[in-house]
Amino acid sequence: TGSCGYALATGLPVMHADSDLDLTVRCPQPVDRAALQALAQRLRTLPCRVDMQIETPHGGFALNEWLRDGRVLLKTNGGPYLTDAPWSALQE
Repeated sequence: TGSCGYALATGLPVMHADSDLDLTVRCPQPVDRAALQALAQRLRTLPCRVDMQIETPHGGFALNEWLRDGRVLLKTNGGPYLTDAPWSALQE
């Protein structure tokens, strides 16, 4: 996704030395927090900054936000909402 995805899709050279790498990972089931922490740690060793979004069946969230705060602003079709359980269905 992001500028890298745009460049790959269009062939236009829109990336530059300060561009980050935007990744989206589809996670239909909950993933162990320790496994996501290990992934985030490995991503920090890459030569560019990586912004990873996790996509659940209910919406998407920023991985670093969840690891830092334990809750996220889940972006859903019905609008964003704050949760500590991004894989759980919205409760009304």
